[in-house]
Amino acid sequence: MEYFKKIFKESLIVVILSSIIGLINGSFLSENDDILYSFPIILLLLPSLNSLIGNISTILTSRLTSHLYIGIIPPKIQKTNRLIQDFYGLLITLLLSMFALIIIGYSIGIISGIKIVNPFLIISLIIMTILCLFGIMFLFLFISSIFLFKLGKDPNNYLIPITTSLLDFLTPLFLIVFIQIFI
Repeated sequence: MEYFKKIFKESLIVVILSSIIGLINGSFLSENDDILYSFPIILLLLPSLNSLIGNISTILTSRLTSHLYIGIIPPKIQKTNRLIQDFYGLLITLLLSMFALIIIGYSIGIISGIKIVNPFLIISLIIMTILCLFGIMFLFLFISSIFLFKLGKDPNNYLIPITTSLLDFLTPLFLIVFIQIFI
């Protein structure tokens, strides 16, 4: 029964926080829908890019948690060889997947007749967005995993759902900010 109470308590906090982030995300997107509608190719690619960075972040959280429990990395904020290997491995996976998604997305866009405005600039904005998010999420998840682990909490229970909600907000936010800056 004690385990049930622990899971319920942890889940309740995460669900409420994720719901609040979701409400903020919906409001933000509805206020900026005209920017996204002016670049239909971004609307085509956004769900898959969101999923990509979310999946990479989930893998990172899982790896960090496993490393902490097994003792491969110490529960300290310090650079280790394993952390560097995870960073570069996930970065290479992210880049390869992102380029594949961009090629597939643009191919589908061309076949379906979607208006493609300045493809080089849009691809550059997508790459900047994904790389910035990856760097931010890597640091956030590493520090948060250490913090939660030291508190005796399972980082997976908190960080995976929060990361998903947070990236659902941050991916379009970064894209819209970069569009406003560079276009």
